[in-house]
Order: sequence, then structure tokens, then C-alpha cells
Amino acid sequence: MTDDLRAAGARRLPTLDISTTTAAGTTVVTAAGEIDTAVSDALRARLVAALEGRPGVLVVDLSEVPFCDSSGLSVLIDVRGRATEAGIPFRIVTQQRGLLRPIELLHLDSVLEIHPSLESATGTVSSS
Repeated sequence: MTDDLRAAGARRLPTLDISTTTAAGTTVVTAAGEIDTAVSDALRARLVAALEGRPGVLVVDLSEVPFCDSSGLSVLIDVRGRATEAGIPFRIVTQQRGLLRPIELLHLDSVLEIHPSLESATGTVSSS
């Protein structure tokens, strides 16, 4: 299931595609596009819904998110707190500089568990 969310009133309409998959007790929520105030509520809703499914691990794959504003970072911190309260590991996948830089500048990397790949976050090893 994919949401295509568009904000009105902008010259270029922000789009965020969100999909959710679950396998072997791990739920992966994948987002692609820019995260800003126009789409952050939809991301929060999808992540909270994923938590309500009580996965063994919740992974947020942001590999295709080149930009995330403060509203998006707030969503990640909020959902991480909810996951911690529920005893569910919460992991983020990204190597995008536009996302890593604000996380590092705000020292959120001490709170958020960041992984460079989906394989790293899920604990799977690809055979190559």
C-alpha cells in the first residue's frame, strides 16, 4: 500500500510515497521523497499504525529521503519514544547527507539508531 501525498500552494508539490512490509517479525516502513510539514502527519500515522501491529522490530527505511525538516525529525523522535515504551526496537536506515547532517548537528544520533543499510537494520546478511 502506497500513499501519494501532495501539498497545495507550493511551486513544486512535495510527494512522499510510503509503503509497509512485514516479514519474520520485522516491519519495514519505507518512505521515498521529501519529508516536511505537508507530509509529516501522514508519516506519523503510518509509523504509529505499524507500532500498533506489535512488530518485533520497527525499521524506517529513509534511504530515498534526501530532505527532512524539523517536523519530520519530530515524528522520528516521537515514534522512537513510543516504540521504546512498547519495548519495540526502532531503527532508521539512511545514508542521505540531507538527513544525516541535521541528525548529527542536533545530536539526535545519540537517540536514534541509524543504520547504513536495510540488511544492517534487520540483521540479515546478503550472500554475495
